[in-house]
Amino acid sequence: MPSIIILLILATIAVVVIGIGYPIVKYLEYLIEQKRQGQDADDGEESDEIYSGTGVGVGDYKSRASIMTPTEIKYYDNLCDALDGAGLEVSVWPQVNVSAIIEAKSENSKEKARAFNRICRKSVDYVIANRDTQETLVCIELDDYTHNWNSRQERDDFINAAFDDVGIPLFRIKVERHYDFYEIISTVKRMLK
Repeated sequence: MPSIIILLILATIAVVVIGIGYPIVKYLEYLIEQKRQGQDADDGEESDEIYSGTGVGVGDYKSRASIMTPTEIKYYDNLCDALDGAGLEVSVWPQVNVSAIIEAKSENSKEKARAFNRICRKSVDYVIANRDTQETLVCIELDDYTHNWNSRQERDDFINAAFDDVGIPLFRIKVERHYDFYEIISTVKRMLK
């Protein structure tokens, strides 16, 4: 009997280590990749100009390789192909700031500022908009393993509630290796009804 308890304890420890370790390993891989890209791109001359006591100089920035991750680019390509194949007259915008889609409605300036601050640093992966008016029709979020983190789930719950409150469909899609072209068309058509 004691050996079963020991096995259960060891199994529990293994599950906890794997559950915590995997996201940490992925984050470390991300940091290493960012550092490697930074070393390749930082060959230019730095400016000595510093902005108004912030300690941030002009030379502290570099351009990103892309506004989307490889996973987001893959889905974007599939999404655009699906929409074109379905003959839908829409535009697809990647990486849109939430404050460009919804806004605070309070007349009280403090409440409006507080509401704006809750959305101003958040974005959604894709916005499908009416091609003529650019009115937001549907938003799409790609959910990878980071959406399992508690802090990310709180953010997702808030965004879900905000979009539900204003009546804009927000569709969450699990990251996959391959996306079914026909399923994308059917999903988007269903969302646009």
